[in-house]
Amino acid sequence: MIKKYLDEVNAILAKLLELTIKDIENIKVAKHETVATSVEEKNKLVAEFTVAKKQLDGALVELNNSSVKGLSALLDDEDKQKLDLLKYNLQELHSKNKEYAKFVLIVKNFLDGLVNTMFATNDGINNAYGDIKTNPDSIFKINV
Repeated sequence: MIKKYLDEVNAILAKLLELTIKDIENIKVAKHETVATSVEEKNKLVAEFTVAKKQLDGALVELNNSSVKGLSALLDDEDKQKLDLLKYNLQELHSKNKEYAKFVLIVKNFLDGLVNTMFATNDGINNAYGDIKTNPDSIFKINV
């Protein structure tokens, strides 16, 4: 049963990694129309991961409580390899998410600078028309 849960968790993480890598490539070429779909897919995968991880945790706790030997003595080499893969996938996902967040921050800062150039941020006067009061926050929103 533990093998099944480990396979499931690792498969979900592999999909999350794949999506994150695609997101990084898309943001590099300013292909931002895919963001909403990707975020939706990632949210579903995170929900699936949460459920699968709880099942894995439950199975590991049950196995550990069934013996006094300790968990490492109860797991075979294949289980240990899959746990190592889980650890690697989590670290890799963390690294890729940090990389993606840096790109998102760069784009956000660019857009903020653009808004600040277009609009006087102190008094809300539209630089192009001079007499129309505009709130820059009402024009652009970013979801990170």
